Amino acid sequence: MQVTEFECGGFVIGIKFSHSICDGLGSAQFLNAVSEMARGLKHPSITPVVWKRDFFTNSLPRQQLNLNTTTNSSSVPNYQIEHANIDIYMDQINHLKREIQESAGWSCSSFEVVAAALWICRTRAVMVSDNLKQNAQTKLVFFANCRHLLDPPLPKGFYGNCFFPVTATASSETLAHSSLADVVEMIQEAKAKLPKEFANYIKLIKEGHQIEDDPFTPALSYETLLISEWGKLGSTRSISVGGHQNMSSQYKPLQSCQRPLLGLCLCHRRVSV
Repeated sequence: MQVTEFECGGFVIGIKFSHSICDGLGSAQFLNAVSEMARGLKHPSITPVVWKRDFFTNSLPRQQLNLNTTTNSSSVPNYQIEHANIDIYMDQINHLKREIQESAGWSCSSFEVVAAALWICRTRAVMVSDNLKQNAQTKLVFFANCRHLLDPPLPKGFYGNCFFPVTATASSETLAHSSLADVVEMIQEAKAKLPKEFANYIKLIKEGHQIEDDPFTPALSYETLLISEWGKLGSTRSISVGGHQNMSSQYKPLQSCQRPLLGLCLCHRRVSV
């Protein structure tokens, strides 16, 4: 963690963490704890759980680690990836949510409507560029917290990794001609399957089965849209570190490989994509 103070009295905090130590919720827990101690609290409001891998020993068998995990560079497409920021204002998002409410008769979250719109637009753009076949099977992949799905649930304050990929699948032709409400419904159906799919995944591992189509390793191709959403991490809103103004926080991914990644930071006023 690095703190840079400016002559005007403001400052910025940069933090980098290894995903082998903690997940997004764990990093947010750490940042919130630092802000609480900076305000003079003797102890953070959420006490971190001591790093104990035995939380999982009742659920998962001991397995020999394969340390040869280096990805074959020839299997990774040579994408010409560029970084871009796009601001989507909340009034635009709320307008889309109202349209779905009026046309379909049910509500949806900001993440669901933004993810659906991006999935549709990206699929149409890739099809026009001839990088995607008309009938190709496309996937939308995002990750969900699974702390509450373990039996017993992980204790409050656990900061290690505990998440599972949610995958929605549709043909490119279907996506290109679907309404926004239809695609939002696809995403909601995929989210509803999370408890069952997570339980099946754990069951296969416990029984020693080989997982052929590992959901944690989606294909590095135009057929896959991988979204990482940081709006629910608990530290993307303003954080008080003392003084008269709160500190706003925002996550920026540092990519170590050529994997196309779309990050969403859902804030009060706008969404940074």
